Amino acid sequence: MSDTETPSNPSAPATATTSHNPGSEDAELKAINTMVAALSPLKEEQRLRAIEYVLRRFNAVTLQAAPVASTSSPYTAPQTASIPLAAASPIVDIRTLREQKNPRSANEMATLVAYYLSELAPLPDRKTEISTSDIQRYFKVAGFRLPADARFTLVNARNAGYLDSVGNGQYKLNPVGYNLVVHRMGKVDEPEQRHRKPARKKVAKKAPRRKK
Repeated sequence: MSDTETPSNPSAPATATTSHNPGSEDAELKAINTMVAALSPLKEEQRLRAIEYVLRRFNAVTLQAAPVASTSSPYTAPQTASIPLAAASPIVDIRTLREQKNPRSANEMATLVAYYLSELAPLPDRKTEISTSDIQRYFKVAGFRLPADARFTLVNARNAGYLDSVGNGQYKLNPVGYNLVVHRMGKVDEPEQRHRKPARKKVAKKAPRRKK
């Protein structure tokens, strides 16, 4: 049984029912009351998104979206199973993405970082431009070898055609880089021998014998 009791009014402060560990209990109550105070002014959808993000952050179970009742028509649609919010927009961390895509160079890894931040990162971290600080941070988190100079890594990725420069040391993913990550990286390459026809052995012609 939990040491705290959730109040029927979401905005009311939580109160303790038992006292096994006063210090831990006070910290728990403080955290609960802080979250309740922060969530109370939000709309229902905003609360769900905020709680969902916190649960993902601490690897907890995900919430399920509640069915929305329609008041504009007397017709009632058949109820369907609720879909977890995480299933609609799965979040893959950069280390897992690096293991899936297996970039072979710093240029490809920089392109992968740009793709992750623009397409898969949690909403608070999502952005379209990357800089040297992103290279240093996400290369470390992904377990990829750090380049000697992150500036040259971005320049090389741009010269390879994967990123576009937007000025002030900022770069963004372009269609070529997007296609590289989505359609080429992580694919198992077929051995070259499968594409090559077996070479025919050349048989040396014997010189005709001279008649004596």
